[in-house]
Amino acid sequence: MSELRPFTPPEERALVKLRQMPGETFLDITRDRPSIYERLSDKGLATVTLHRRQKRARLTATGRYFASLVAARESKT
Repeated sequence: MSELRPFTPPEERALVKLRQMPGETFLDITRDRPSIYERLSDKGLATVTLHRRQKRARLTATGRYFASLVAARESKT
């Protein structure tokens, strides 16, 4: 059984950054701490691929949902 835990601040920033990408494009994460995006990928919130020695990430449908919740919470504060 997996344990649910709140997102860490770096994970929240990564979700918001990926949410700001237009459409279904990938974000180059090679120099942006790819381990954070890989943790999101392990949770099923993002996909991480290697393309021409660049790590790229984009949100899944579930990731877009959680990213919208994080963004909504940040806009209230």
